Amino acid sequence: METNIISVKYEDNYNPKTFGGKAYNYYTATNVQVGDLVIAPSVYGDKIARVSEINIPEYKVEMIKPYLKLITDKIDKQKYLEDNQIMKEAA
Repeated sequence: METNIISVKYEDNYNPKTFGGKAYNYYTATNVQVGDLVIAPSVYGDKIARVSEINIPEYKVEMIKPYLKLITDKIDKQKYLEDNQIMKEAA
């Protein structure tokens, strides 16, 4: 079953272009696949994150659903990883 709930892992502050640590859940307004890079809102402002899971069932996030934020932008992974350019992909 498809849902618009995904998990992401933020880019490491000390090792750019690496993504690890805890996964965070978001709603998404764009079509994403595992491994895509997105701009995710966080308490510290927008951060680059990698999609680690898609189509998460609603029952798994039932307790935090009211707090889930929305991801609206996917970035060009190749341009970011090769050239450090943050270019949003067209929807």
